[in-house]
Amino acid sequence: MLFFKRIFVVGVLKNFMKPQALYIHIPFCSHKCLFCSFVIAIAQTHRIEDYLNRLEKEAKSHQGARLESVYIGGGTPSMLSFEQLKRLMTIIRTQYILSDDCELTMEANPEGIDEVKAAVIKSLGINRISLGVQSLDDRYLKFLGRKHDAARAVAAYNILRQTGFENINLDLMYAFPSQTREELKRDVRAIASLRSEHLSLYTLTIEPNSRFHASAMKLDDEETIAEGYLDVISILREYGIHQYEISNFSKKGFQSRHNQNYWLGGRYIGLGMGAHGFVGHRRYWNTSKLQDYLNQEEVIEGFEDLSEETLIMERVLFGLRMNEGIELQILPSSKKGIVEGFLKEGFLVLEGPRLKATNKGRLVLDELSARLI
Repeated sequence: MLFFKRIFVVGVLKNFMKPQALYIHIPFCSHKCLFCSFVIAIAQTHRIEDYLNRLEKEAKSHQGARLESVYIGGGTPSMLSFEQLKRLMTIIRTQYILSDDCELTMEANPEGIDEVKAAVIKSLGINRISLGVQSLDDRYLKFLGRKHDAARAVAAYNILRQTGFENINLDLMYAFPSQTREELKRDVRAIASLRSEHLSLYTLTIEPNSRFHASAMKLDDEETIAEGYLDVISILREYGIHQYEISNFSKKGFQSRHNQNYWLGGRYIGLGMGAHGFVGHRRYWNTSKLQDYLNQEEVIEGFEDLSEETLIMERVLFGLRMNEGIELQILPSSKKGIVEGFLKEGFLVLEGPRLKATNKGRLVLDELSARLI
């Protein structure tokens, strides 16, 4: 039985050794939101052409990869002009082989979407938009330092619909200090009523490089945040938007193919300043400094080579984030005792051959993962 288990696990890992996804980081932004700790470049749009030149050079190192998904994130990719976006898509299509139904996602902010920009993005073959709404409560949008209000967010969403986009993700953030339970419920219902195909949920966190961190902001207690999380799940379910991963929800058939590749332990190419990639057994990350990315011959800042055992455990930990869980047989026998304890405590449940996290378990999944490691 142990021999069979090893063969099964190795087979699963081999299926994901070649990259099937591409992430491209476009760092340019007009301003930095107060919660932001991402790798971005403010007031550097004059360097976009140089950046695209460097992206093209970097892309050649993975030339010929066959891709099922492409994700253009940032930053604010929608800041790029028509010609710049056209060149970016040319780089992608020239260097890689895209499947016929390749999922092509681009992030955008509401204030950057008008009829012209939406038409441009659509004409280039982008078929999925991730719109950074964050909230439809103007008070909290101002608190976050966003440049749009609720009306602008709704207008941008409607423009995308009128342009013909049939796969839209909306970002929703919650757990703002002093946000009441009723305010959260109202916000979730407002966003859900737009009827997007997908929703990504973010808990406000205070990251070291954010302006919120510099102001020593305090968050609500964990019990309040957990209560809000369960409210979000319940309300979205009413609108036919079902949870399939700890922070992701969708209508049937609209799960993010790109993100699922991450959670299933798949390989992916990362291009651009601060981007991460995972090819074969090696996970790598690029320099997070724009000047170095543009001028250095080697942009990879560091890497780690993962053992088979580490890959298996990552598959377990990422898999437990998903509602479908994991095949029990991929769980290392050395972790059996810990998992049995989690089952008895109600954090995990066994459904047939699959091990899954319960709602109770999802609330403390980081802690459970740390104990499993």
